[in-house]
Amino acid sequence: MGVLTKAICKGILYMNIKFSEHAKQRMHERGITEEQMIHFFVTNEGLLGLKLSDKDESNLLADALIDGKKYRLVYNAVEDILVTVFPLK
Repeated sequence: MGVLTKAICKGILYMNIKFSEHAKQRMHERGITEEQMIHFFVTNEGLLGLKLSDKDESNLLADALIDGKKYRLVYNAVEDILVTVFPLK
């Protein structure tokens, strides 16, 4: 079973997610709270797209609408950790 399939079976994005320090910093810079991010991961509300990274197949790239703004979330499905968050244009 591939990483993407495992992630989808877990509810796409896992409820007990951890945040890297880098992701926490990027979220803080953009005014995104951990509670908002956890809500996204639990409900997948605002999920615009999901694909495996071409560079590292353990990373999922999730495009999301959070607080009316589009972001790309890089989530490592093997370690259940949000790696980074950056805005989409």
